[in-house]
Amino acid sequence: MKQLVRKATVFAAIATLALHPVLVQAQIAVGNANKIVSSVQGVLQSNSRNLVVKDAVFSNEVVNTGADSAARFIFRDNTMLSVGANSAVTLDKFVFDPDANKSQVALSMSKGVMRFVSGNLPKRVYSIRTPTALIGIRGTTLVVTVAANGLTSVTVVEGAATVTASGATTTVNSGFTSTVSQGAPPTPPSPSPPAPPQVQSMQASLGPEPGAATGGSQASTGGFGGLSAGAIAGAVAVAAAVAIAVSAAASDGNNISSGTDTASSSATN
Repeated sequence: MKQLVRKATVFAAIATLALHPVLVQAQIAVGNANKIVSSVQGVLQSNSRNLVVKDAVFSNEVVNTGADSAARFIFRDNTMLSVGANSAVTLDKFVFDPDANKSQVALSMSKGVMRFVSGNLPKRVYSIRTPTALIGIRGTTLVVTVAANGLTSVTVVEGAATVTASGATTTVNSGFTSTVSQGAPPTPPSPSPPAPPQVQSMQASLGPEPGAATGGSQASTGGFGGLSAGAIAGAVAVAAAVAIAVSAAASDGNNISSGTDTASSSATN
């Protein structure tokens, strides 16, 4: 009976590990965390984790930052995404196809501040959505802020972007800003004002952005075959539990065999 209980306990542990949320994320990574400041969480399939440097991130994952927090992510196409404090950004759809024209990079921000530097894919495959605007990319470095009331501000640092809302589209060039209120079209672009405090805080927390070549290298080192460090650890734990179960079963088998031999010997004597 004790042997049966021990086996049941071991196999229950294996089942628990096999269902661990970390392994739910065993899918192809779309990028990695390049820098994490204070409290940054990733939420995927209702499972939440605290992100650390080099952690892999995935399509449909939501990135939430706390107060005085910030994060920078580098994606497989060398896109760089910086997220400031008290922000929520969803990595809606990241598809990297051998045919670049079939790739897609789409994300959305419901609140906070972010800086976006487009990667090496065709610019038309990039898009950013906020509660009040849809932003198209044209070879761009831009800063987007979303206020509590949904007011969106799009500041283009380099290149150009299109801002669409309420059936109207405007093109914003380098050095200009357009804003979008709920139910209103984008405002005509105007010279960009000084960076607001939340943008300054994000930039001060994260420091200078790495070069594109460095970003590509860092984006590929956060996991193994698309798995995050946490997923690898979970898989190792499962393997260890399986090894324990096999060892336990073998031990039990040997004990039973030994007992039979002893009984036979006694009967013969």
